[in-house]
Amino acid sequence: MTNWFSNRFALVVVGVLIASLASVYVAACPFCSAINATFSEQIKGNDIVVIATLLEIPEPVDDPDQEIPKSLFEISDVIKGSETVRTGMKFRSLLVGRYDLGEKFLVMGVDPPNVSWSTPMNASAKVVKYLQTIQTLPESGPDRLAFFQKYFEDEEPVLAFDAYDEFAQASYEDVIALKDRMDREQLLAWIKDSDTATNRRRLYFTMLGVCGKESDIELLEDYIKSGDRKKQAGLDALVACYLKLKGKDGLPLIVETFLKDTDVEYVDTLSAVSALRFHGTEVDFIPQKSIVKAVRTVLDRPNIADMVIPDLARWEDWSVMEKLVRMFKEADEETSWLRVPIASYLRACPLPEAKKHIEELQKIDPDAIKRADFFLDFEDDDEEEESDDDSESDDGSDNSDQDQKSKTSESENDKSSSDEKIVSEVYVAHRVPLRETSESQQPVTLNNSMDHSVANESIETLPENMEKGLAAKKSPVVTPPVAMATILPVPMWQIILIPLGSSICIFVLLWSVISGWFDRLIY
Repeated sequence: MTNWFSNRFALVVVGVLIASLASVYVAACPFCSAINATFSEQIKGNDIVVIATLLEIPEPVDDPDQEIPKSLFEISDVIKGSETVRTGMKFRSLLVGRYDLGEKFLVMGVDPPNVSWSTPMNASAKVVKYLQTIQTLPESGPDRLAFFQKYFEDEEPVLAFDAYDEFAQASYEDVIALKDRMDREQLLAWIKDSDTATNRRRLYFTMLGVCGKESDIELLEDYIKSGDRKKQAGLDALVACYLKLKGKDGLPLIVETFLKDTDVEYVDTLSAVSALRFHGTEVDFIPQKSIVKAVRTVLDRPNIADMVIPDLARWEDWSVMEKLVRMFKEADEETSWLRVPIASYLRACPLPEAKKHIEELQKIDPDAIKRADFFLDFEDDDEEEESDDDSESDDGSDNSDQDQKSKTSESENDKSSSDEKIVSEVYVAHRVPLRETSESQQPVTLNNSMDHSVANESIETLPENMEKGLAAKKSPVVTPPVAMATILPVPMWQIILIPLGSSICIFVLLWSVISGWFDRLIY
């Protein structure tokens, strides 16, 4: 009972840490999120990468205080680091799992000549060939992506995950350039397969938007109208794909289905807005004015209008100013969070009427105006720092300082005079998603990253120190949609001390579980 409780407690704490790290992982693909560092990134980040053969497995030890014995390996192929190691060399490393002698493993190392080796990862002949091939690919571009698309649903999961991550980090321009080499029929087959993971459906929808045909529009419309959770998995990418193929004529369906309907789930509206934001900001397949007009309809739903106000400011749609002012005045306890984004919108507006409205609304809710100013001032400080860096990097002359002072003076005189004063999308209050994704739709993730320990012995003497690190499967992390909310300025000491204190508490809890102290405290 004690061990069960301790193990469960440790898993919960580790899960929280993983979720917090996953929330900051950013990908280049518009609707994809990379799961792990790719093999190429891992190889680039290590000094030595080899394929090694398992020669000897030590006998297990019963004494928990005794150091875990390490297995013996022989280098059979050098992928990187031939100036340091060679085939035939032997080393020891901690092997986790049961394997047969003679099996091949991918092992990475750092800090030669006293090499610190990573935990070996079992590698089939197909994986070995894959690793050798990616070394010959260009750094980026469609020629690189053409190789990886062949492994999307490979029988070797580690290759399928790596291929997906390569596309998730690729630029949308490179994906477009791959158009003529995409297998449209295969993409449709994967999309129609209800067992396809949601993250992969997003990638396939993104690619179908590039290579799809007019005949595919009917299928996409069926998915959009269906209300079926499986068919609408990856809805943001689905909507973006549909609009890419249908064009401007596809907007009415999206507006009626996801933006105007007050009964539609919040997460669906958020997905549709994300797709519209992609078309209105990152690509120009549909006129931006048409996108703005569609997004503007969300303002008729005050409980979620905050998700689009920053977009309207970014797109300089000042036609809704009077409407937003009325919403500010009419806001109640349930919609009070709207006042901060509305104030930010008015601060960003260069029209003289906006300044008059700010003065009027400040009498109604001065705190909301202060909070909006706090975020705008924060942005202004960042811009001034970047400007200072640029001035110093040019020639260091006095003229650059004078120019900077002039810019600062102009900023102080009129904070809304430049289109750079666009309100930040600061999303901090989690809304509860009304829609649960079925287990079959959850993306399966694999962590194939490799960590290293410090070893003080040379490769010839078989290093003994090895950090415990095994490629492990991570549970999928589902991050709920978030929306703009009222935020109070946070003192600097809280920003520094609260995360530090939390980290110390988590460390102490983990240490207590591992050392057994927690068990003694409870029992």
